[in-house]
Amino acid sequence: SMGNSSKVQLQSAKTFLRWAGGKSKFTKEILLQIPNTLNFQIYYEPFLGAGSVFLALRHKKAYLSDLNEQLIDVYKAIRSHPDQIYRYLKDLASKNSEEFYYQIREQYNTSSTSLIQAARFIYLNKACFNGIFRVNTEGRFNVPYGFKASLALPSAQDLRAVSSLLKSAVLTTGDYKKAVSSATQGDLVYLDPPYPPINGSSYFTHYTKERFAIDEQSEVARTAEDLANRGCFVIITNADTPTIRQLYSNWHIRRIQRTRWVTSSQHKHKVYELIISNFKQN
Repeated sequence: SMGNSSKVQLQSAKTFLRWAGGKSKFTKEILLQIPNTLNFQIYYEPFLGAGSVFLALRHKKAYLSDLNEQLIDVYKAIRSHPDQIYRYLKDLASKNSEEFYYQIREQYNTSSTSLIQAARFIYLNKACFNGIFRVNTEGRFNVPYGFKASLALPSAQDLRAVSSLLKSAVLTTGDYKKAVSSATQGDLVYLDPPYPPINGSSYFTHYTKERFAIDEQSEVARTAEDLANRGCFVIITNADTPTIRQLYSNWHIRRIQRTRWVTSSQHKHKVYELIISNFKQN
């Protein structure tokens, strides 16, 4: 039954991308906050990124969306041809070198949607500096080579698992507000907007070319409020800043401490993040 399938299970299909702001280390924490009694109908994730929460939640009916069209193309390609993408990816990775990387980056920037293009996207994501997805004003992917000793590739099984989870998911590109417009009473919506910079540092600002400013954070909060009023279950992750706390002052808030490596210097940095919801967390 629909009710049964929404129980949270922690064995997950692994995420196959490195993504700035990615939640893979944090996923368990998020899922643990969702009560087992929360029998939701459809799952919405409009800031999909590396999709770690979707892949761990394993909920059959899902509406998944992201502003990054190339990223959604990759999900669609894996949904239909996981084995072929794995073969292409393995072939690309076996030739990995600085020179080869720039060759593939050039091909990626001058080619259109295809299975090989999806494999190039994953290869570049694994081989580039820090797994950042960044494009210049012409829309060309321009992240430099990452000099990795080895590339952490998804296995054929990983991609098959992702593919089978995506079979009953609807994948779209576009604005998050449009992506959740059909959410209705009894649905679960997970909002993971780009974080504001923490402690005035520019630490998080390179995450997205949209650079979510304060008014955009308020817009997310208004959307969340609207979803809650429609009877949706809503869960949001964001940075622990006074502004964010103020925007969600009447919501349930749990603070999670995470340790992050700061890219520019080899030291760890304690970061607090919030799990915000309109239902009582576990």
